[in-house]
Amino acid sequence: MSDIDLSIAGPVAHITLNRPETLNALRRQTFEELTDAIATLAADRSVRAMVLTGSGRAFCSGADLSDPMMGNHLPLEERPAACAAVLDTLMNRTIRAIRNAPFPTVAAVNGVAAGGGAGLALAADIVVAGKSGRFVQTFTPKLALVPDLGSTWHLARHLGRARALGLVLSGEVLDGERAAALGLIWKCVPDEELAAEAGRIAEQLAAGPNTAQLAARRLVDAAFDNDFDQQLDLERDAQASLAATEHVQEAMLAFKEKRAARFPDR
Repeated sequence: MSDIDLSIAGPVAHITLNRPETLNALRRQTFEELTDAIATLAADRSVRAMVLTGSGRAFCSGADLSDPMMGNHLPLEERPAACAAVLDTLMNRTIRAIRNAPFPTVAAVNGVAAGGGAGLALAADIVVAGKSGRFVQTFTPKLALVPDLGSTWHLARHLGRARALGLVLSGEVLDGERAAALGLIWKCVPDEELAAEAGRIAEQLAAGPNTAQLAARRLVDAAFDNDFDQQLDLERDAQASLAATEHVQEAMLAFKEKRAARFPDR
């Protein structure tokens, strides 16, 4: 792999976008390497959490507009189909891989996360930004396009219509502190603490009960669309599915013995 760095330290995997000369812009190879790396980690049952970050002074500047995957070299009449195909088979495939990873994911946003880079970061379960972190929706005001890679889903649900549409239409920069204050991300920390804080969160998640973590992810995502009674039913079903698991038995025993629980690998 050349566009990303992948390392595993104990139960935590670290993926770093590694095109600092382009502010980690996303080209076809980047998406392919990300998807392949997550598939590799998913098959490794000892991996229990993942951190995604960028190298250099940016998290990700969005899609590499010079890459042929963007279809700018094609005749105009061929571009709509090419755009749909690349989103379906390449970009959204990567976002779904992160969103549906069989372990919790943490994004550590260093510097700018622009356009598709914002969607990439927000696909993680927990997003932590440094104070230099910046989320920018460049699509509509700069490119006459709309946000993709799930950005509209996150912005609308976490910020509400007024703020979401304001950011999309204006392209206003949302810094890490304000993103945290508005509830778009989990927290903002000093830049020099970002890597350590993301690692600490990932280690904490890696030590936790994977089955319950994934069930909680599904419940929280479903809560945006369910009414109250539907959500109660979904919670009931999830709780019942967990009640007899090995993880719950270990948690109960650890509570009784006044010790930290030791959950087995996935």
